[in-house]
Amino acid sequence: MSWNSCHAFSLVSSPKTTNSFRCTPFLNRVPVSFLNAVESNGNEGGELISARADDVQSIQALFLRQCDADGLMTKQNLEAVPELADLLKEGDLLPDELSDIWNAAPKFPCDGAEEKIDVDSFTQIYRDIDDLFEDEDMEEDGTAPTSAGDESKSSAVSAEVINGDDEAAALRVRDEKELETVFKDICDTAGLLSREALMGWDEVKLLFDDNLLGRNEFDELFDQTIKSPGTSDQLDVEGFLSFNVALDDLFEFDDEDEERAAAVVEEVNQMKPVITETDLPAGVLFSQLADNDFLVGMEELKRWGELQDMIAEGDLMPIELQNIFANVQKADGAPDKVNEDGFYILHDAIFDLFENDNEDEQTEAEDLMAASLEAKSNLLNMLADLQRREGLSGLECSDADQARIQEAAVLVEASSNNLLTQKDIQPADVAGSWDLLYTSSGMFRYNQGLTGLAGSVPNAEFGGLKQELIADKYLFEVKYVERIAVKSAPENSFDASVNGDWELKKSVSLLTGAPTVIMSIEPEKVEYGPTSTRADHWKSVRSMNLLDISYLDDDLRIMRGNTSTDTIFILQRSK
Repeated sequence: MSWNSCHAFSLVSSPKTTNSFRCTPFLNRVPVSFLNAVESNGNEGGELISARADDVQSIQALFLRQCDADGLMTKQNLEAVPELADLLKEGDLLPDELSDIWNAAPKFPCDGAEEKIDVDSFTQIYRDIDDLFEDEDMEEDGTAPTSAGDESKSSAVSAEVINGDDEAAALRVRDEKELETVFKDICDTAGLLSREALMGWDEVKLLFDDNLLGRNEFDELFDQTIKSPGTSDQLDVEGFLSFNVALDDLFEFDDEDEERAAAVVEEVNQMKPVITETDLPAGVLFSQLADNDFLVGMEELKRWGELQDMIAEGDLMPIELQNIFANVQKADGAPDKVNEDGFYILHDAIFDLFENDNEDEQTEAEDLMAASLEAKSNLLNMLADLQRREGLSGLECSDADQARIQEAAVLVEASSNNLLTQKDIQPADVAGSWDLLYTSSGMFRYNQGLTGLAGSVPNAEFGGLKQELIADKYLFEVKYVERIAVKSAPENSFDASVNGDWELKKSVSLLTGAPTVIMSIEPEKVEYGPTSTRADHWKSVRSMNLLDISYLDDDLRIMRGNTSTDTIFILQRSK
């Protein structure tokens, strides 16, 4: 490894993957002689290098001044770093302490007998020395330092006692530790991770399955992540952390994307709506269709929904409409439009073509209603049978069962009972308490529920999920209550709740381009027993955050994934 390659590798650590939020007691509490050493040792150009414990670039600059031509450093080189040499000379850092820290740091594989470290190990050593001074300062203040054995306990309670920036910092530390643990489980014996192994990680596989991450996006993220020294396609733990930061950034909603979506919605809102009501009086229909000059032409007739349905269903041929319109007297000064009197004549002429018996029409309506009720009944019976065989919500059902339920749900969605085809859905239409009957969500099934607690508590299983939607003039709140059933000791079963806000959004489907109603949920807090924690870092609850409502009636709701229509949730209003 040349000096230049060592210098390039020093850029691996980024502010996103290092604990840039940690305090800097090393610089603030070390002896004045050490501070003077830091301030007086510049490079040849006279540039001052201030090696704060949270300043990765300055620490790397110190390393580059002392490393050998291969970008490595022996213990003797380390002791010669002026800042550390001053600490050893003054007795503020004991040789035994430095030896312990040196022994604990990872060594770079070398052919020779002498151990060497790279820039990452040097950074770790520098911070470990910094922690010695932090511990001493805590002891002077009467606060006992936290040992490695107490670390898990302290991190567990810290989320309940810290607020604001400190809480965010603690959460980032916790996330990094969890990711480091994950890395140990999925890396190879050399502590490296290949592209294929990363694709096999459960988190990435779930994103693939739910169509939230494409292969091209994954490859781009992997290619942009700096690889471990000496390899071209392997990640070390720092690279793995960097990859996860980039992956999280991918799901940050871009302001430009929001502006583009808002522009599309605004454009749709500005378009004059199609008149979907049927059997309107001719005068009312004319007032809604007429242009600014109170005239109606063929272009305005396109907004007459009932007329367009006649044409689409073949009951009225386009040539028939054109012939009728041509025979109606046109308005003065407008050879291709009719006034209100002319529209009355046009309206009557169109309906004179249809002399269907009212009894036949009633029979057809009754047949549609019967078909709708039958489709809904078949779906509910299928779900009841599935629950008896496989358990709640279909978490263990087979691919064949999933396919049958998908087919049954499509028939229900297309039925005449669907309120989405009859009116603009309002929050009051969906407010209330709902029970989850079934879901095909890969993330929900993997976590064995919304919170994932059923899969982590010994001998526990998913016991059902209730969604309560509250809506009034100023308040739109959602509360999930998930039952965690302990099979071996039912008396130990408990409820976990997720609280947050919700809203309905009118948008345009990314897949079909058709108007759609989205239920958007923003979870805020997860609670179970005495534990209460923020939900924005609880990944499993994201499975129900953004769903399209595809069917709604008085007691049944079907929702599908906003970007994956195969992901389906079926809920029934609580009785």
